[in-house]
Amino acid sequence: MDLYTLGEEMTEADLRLYPTLIRFDTVYVQHFKCNLGTLRHDYPRLNNWLKNLDWNVSGFKETTNFKHIKENYTKSHYDINPKAITPMGPVPNIEEDVEQQFDKLRIGRVRLP
Repeated sequence: MDLYTLGEEMTEADLRLYPTLIRFDTVYVQHFKCNLGTLRHDYPRLNNWLKNLDWNVSGFKETTNFKHIKENYTKSHYDINPKAITPMGPVPNIEEDVEQQFDKLRIGRVRLP
């Protein structure tokens, strides 16, 4: 089972995708109104990939500061968030329990209203 984007070994693609996806549920859904779906509820394979890096690969969790990520967006984009309100969630930031069998995970999708 491949736990990385391009196979069994981590590549630059994983390192470049991580910063975007780590911010998605935490910031983009609320701040940029990208709320038709979340990684944790609507994209199980991407969510599992993210959980694997965060919980199982040294260096990812230790260098991810959710407080800084949230406050950087919510307190600097006054045109989007004039009151500089920073949401507390989601809680937990990244869920545990990485599924080792990707074939058990459904392909994600968002249903439009």
